[in-house]
Amino acid sequence: MVDHAIIYNPIANKGKVKEEIEDVKKYLDNLNVSYNLHATEHAEHAIQLANQLAKEGYRVIGAGGDGTANEVLHGVITSNTGVLCGFIPMGSGNDIPAAVGYREDIKRACEIIAEGYSSKSDIGHAKRDDGTERYFLGIGSQGFDSEVARRSNENKEKNYNMIIIKALFSWKTRDVKVTMDDDVFEGPANLVAVGNSGAYGSGMYICQRAQVDDGLFDISIVNISKLKLLVQFPKMYSASLLPHPDIKEYRSKKVRIEMLNPDDEIYLSQVDGEIIGPLPVTYESIKDGYEFIRPKINEAAEEFKEKYGHYFWECTH
Repeated sequence: MVDHAIIYNPIANKGKVKEEIEDVKKYLDNLNVSYNLHATEHAEHAIQLANQLAKEGYRVIGAGGDGTANEVLHGVITSNTGVLCGFIPMGSGNDIPAAVGYREDIKRACEIIAEGYSSKSDIGHAKRDDGTERYFLGIGSQGFDSEVARRSNENKEKNYNMIIIKALFSWKTRDVKVTMDDDVFEGPANLVAVGNSGAYGSGMYICQRAQVDDGLFDISIVNISKLKLLVQFPKMYSASLLPHPDIKEYRSKKVRIEMLNPDDEIYLSQVDGEIIGPLPVTYESIKDGYEFIRPKINEAAEEFKEKYGHYFWECTH
């Protein structure tokens, strides 16, 4: 009997996933893992596949980058089956697998799948007023970073840093209203990041204090000048941005974000790098919302500490 369904995007990471899936097959075969493979054919196909395969009883594994990971987890969760979901990080960005402890190592990820250890994680739920909704493991954000995500998804520029620079030059900061459990923010913001976990954009820690086991979002409301923003971006990779005088930090279970001035150009929202549409949007943190196949310890966090000398959630360095 086949236990696992592996969903992969053959054109992800500039086509490298199509080549590396052969390594995945070799590792899983050597580990005596039973599986079948399913290649996606179009945007959101992984959601459909994951939903269907979950209902057929498979453990569903997303093999690829953050786009594939998010589509797979959303499809599995909305299947209402409770089947286990796991990941094999193979993309240019792998922040979603890292949120539940996977480091960027294909062989090790296959071993984790074979070991079969699982535990529950908080998940985020984003819902726009028109009913559009999406589950996520990483960060929901709106503003400048969502514009970067939009441009990246449209493949207008392959270099992520160049996408950031080009988007920054044309960016105009708007006023937003952020309503939380115990706080309300009104004012200008380059971006508002709602973190279930800490990083996006391939290891950029904008909500570095966020944990996936506390039932709360960590929210970063950023209002930094263009030049300062450009200078500050590299600090996110080493999780050394926070605390910052131009970033307001909050914690909340629910968050609603809307434009303060209805005549302003509306900010887009994105979760896990996937655009869900313009504001307003409401986020809710779901404590222990879903169970994922994962390593017994957070291997991504340990690898980060080995490289930088501190955990990414430590903000006292």
